[in-house]
Amino acid sequence: MLTAILCILGLIAGAAHGEVEAFLGALAGLVAGLWASARTAARERAVQDRLRELDDKTRWLYEALKARPAATAGPEATSAVPDEAATTAGTEAAPAVAAAAVEPASVSTQAAPLDTLHAEGVRVSARPQPPAADAAERDDLARPLAALWSRLMGSNPLARIGVIVLFFGVASALRLAAQAGWLPPELRLAAAVATGVAMIGFGLRLPGDGPRRMFALAIQGGGFALLYLAVYFALARYGFVGPAPAFLLFAALGVACAVCAARQSSQVLALLGLSGAFVAPMLASSGQGQYVVLFSYYLLLDAFIIALSWRRAWRALIFAGFLFTFAVGAGWGLRSYVADDYLVVQGFLIAFFVLFTATHVAQTVLRAPGAAGWQSGSLLFGPPLAAGVLQAALVQPYEYGAAISAALAGLYYLGLAGLLRSRAPDETLTFRAHAGIGAALLTLAVPLAFDLQMTAAIYAVEGAAALWYGCARASRLTLWAGAALQGAAGFWLAASLDTLTVAWPLLNGRTLGCLLLAGAALSSVRVLRQTGAGADWLPKALTLWLAGCWLFGGLADIDDFVPHDLQPAIALLFGVASAAFSEQQGRARDFITARALAALTLPVLWAGSLLGWDQHGHLLYGAMALALPLAWATHLWVLRRQDEDGAALLNTPRHIATAWTLLLSVGIEAGGWLADWLPGQDLWGWLAWIFVWLIAGRTLHAALHDEEQTDAWPWAAAPEAYARAVLWPVAGLLLLTVVALQFGHDGGSALPYLPLASALDLASVAALLWLARSGLLPVPLVGAAGLLWVSALAARSVHHLAGVAWSATAMFQSTLLQATLSLTWALSALALMVYATRRGTRTLWFAGFALLAAVGAKMLMIDLAGAGTVEWTGSLLGIGALILIASYVAPVPPGTLPDGEDTR
Repeated sequence: MLTAILCILGLIAGAAHGEVEAFLGALAGLVAGLWASARTAARERAVQDRLRELDDKTRWLYEALKARPAATAGPEATSAVPDEAATTAGTEAAPAVAAAAVEPASVSTQAAPLDTLHAEGVRVSARPQPPAADAAERDDLARPLAALWSRLMGSNPLARIGVIVLFFGVASALRLAAQAGWLPPELRLAAAVATGVAMIGFGLRLPGDGPRRMFALAIQGGGFALLYLAVYFALARYGFVGPAPAFLLFAALGVACAVCAARQSSQVLALLGLSGAFVAPMLASSGQGQYVVLFSYYLLLDAFIIALSWRRAWRALIFAGFLFTFAVGAGWGLRSYVADDYLVVQGFLIAFFVLFTATHVAQTVLRAPGAAGWQSGSLLFGPPLAAGVLQAALVQPYEYGAAISAALAGLYYLGLAGLLRSRAPDETLTFRAHAGIGAALLTLAVPLAFDLQMTAAIYAVEGAAALWYGCARASRLTLWAGAALQGAAGFWLAASLDTLTVAWPLLNGRTLGCLLLAGAALSSVRVLRQTGAGADWLPKALTLWLAGCWLFGGLADIDDFVPHDLQPAIALLFGVASAAFSEQQGRARDFITARALAALTLPVLWAGSLLGWDQHGHLLYGAMALALPLAWATHLWVLRRQDEDGAALLNTPRHIATAWTLLLSVGIEAGGWLADWLPGQDLWGWLAWIFVWLIAGRTLHAALHDEEQTDAWPWAAAPEAYARAVLWPVAGLLLLTVVALQFGHDGGSALPYLPLASALDLASVAALLWLARSGLLPVPLVGAAGLLWVSALAARSVHHLAGVAWSATAMFQSTLLQATLSLTWALSALALMVYATRRGTRTLWFAGFALLAAVGAKMLMIDLAGAGTVEWTGSLLGIGALILIASYVAPVPPGTLPDGEDTR
């Protein structure tokens, strides 16, 4: 719940300055809350482990003492326990006696919870059996998650959120009253003070057990926040009190809040009260730029936090103070800083920097009880990072300002490291961290300071002959000369192409020259493989040369003599036919290079498909309707043969690339034909992609999980790769496509729009149902997409049936849509939580809470545009009151939590 509080605080605090600041504030609050919750859970888990160990030892001692009289009381015990075991002294005797007295219903102290150990008729094994390694690993993973979940959602989170919403509602009411001139200022502030005191008194009088304790703490925290708000209004807005009396009041409120939090051992109370104090200046700001009062006030609040942290390791409170201080300082600097403010702002920045860095060292050196709250990477590296960014902006006009700042900060950190080394030598990690930061800053200061024809045919034939002769005579010189002659023939042919006359297909100098070169290379490859002469790579190189000559001659003739419309189909057939011949020869002669050339059928498919699509906008058009299926059949034939033979030719990547090529080809082709048949209706093209992903996902999911199909090709060739690289991405693309359509399309098509019966809605429902049943994606993610579809369905219905324009602006401004969503979500969520509380169903309660959170997010992100109006103020007060009522009558149903877990 701490995460929700900090996230909402950051969001609303940033909203007072702008949209970007609102997002950054919410993000910062989320990060801070998750970090604090995780760290708190880790500390509490360590304490619980120690308590559990102590309880095990106590229970063992109790059972051992209880077993001694039983060993001498009667014949049964005597027969069960040998005399020497009953009288042997030492640490090993007691476990033996207790183990002998264990009844059949005995349990281990490590395997059962404490409630089970205390059950009547149950005896505890004196020597606990160590759990299995895998169980211990699962327990280590489950405990942090369970603890973090209980910290986020335990106890009574509605009370905290309700108080926060009411606080901002009162702040808005005060500002609205000031702007409209309602009631005298004295009366407004008196009402706020009275409300705050009443909330504190009411919270102190409430019983402090279970969810009611959280309700009481939330009420007290809200009361202190209202008192801070009233005093700040009296100081900064109305001038009823001077700075000295105001800061005395602030100090008194801080002491009172700290005392109440300490007496009740509640970090939440301190966090609520002091967080409200941090937010108060932003809500009461009059735009007069009283930054000296603001930063002095924040300095005082941070001093309160330091005082609280001296005895209590409340890390979340420390981090919240640090986050508020530097975030508000950065926001003020971006909007209001001028060069004349340099000295004062520099002084405050140094003060805050020293406060959040020296305190850590001081508490460590003085062994303060709350020093553990500062032992965090965020609090160690966060202040120099945040201060460094602000300092760089401050000293930007000065040539060496950044370098001097880095050097001084480095010396400062080295001084802290020296203090740790001399006064706390056992804190090795903390010392090394400070020394490392200092060295890094000093190092950073340095760069900051210094700114054919027959001749070719004859050569080819003679080259092949020379190579054969060199192999037969074992003459390496002749062999390499023959290979060189073939290379020279190729270059000569290439140089002579412009002079060749190409009048007839096949029967021309270019094609015949390429055929001669290919034939010579083929002959040379056979000779080299039969004799084993020459280097191992030479046959492979000549094979590639052969393929190049063959393909060049054939493709050149296709380009010159085949009609333009038929060229993609003929070229594709020529390429796959050549690959099929290469595969057949390679398998028959056990020549892996030839088979590797055959494996290039997929790039040939890519090239042919792209040529056809570029010419006609379709893949299956004219002759390609025949050529492309034949090419696919050849490619799959080659791939299957090589799978059966175990040829290591990147078969698994080829399987994955084949699957994606097929999916993309089907999607592109279906979209293209739909665009031709239904011009101007782009929805059908998107629906084609949904059905491609859906059919592919269903087919592949069934193939990989059905025992009758898992052994079938191609799934059996690489099942894990298909699941990892095809099935899961297909599921993700399906979800992304559905989500994108909810945002980007109004559902209009050639058919009249009917909610739930439109093509878009039917396709979305089918996709989401399969994703939910398949379990490929996280359930919350699919659920969020489902909620998005429901919301988009409402928006499309309003658009088509009520005539609201399909645009973000029009939808956000539509009172019909906003009222429907807010009222339906809020009432449904509250009713669901009340029902869940009465039935004790935590799952339903959490579902209602999630829906209520969505309402709150909508109010803050969408309805915030009307901030300061009567409607916005009334909605805040009303929703806050409803949430408080629900928090009282519908707390979280009890559930099983880790032993001793504090759900506050």
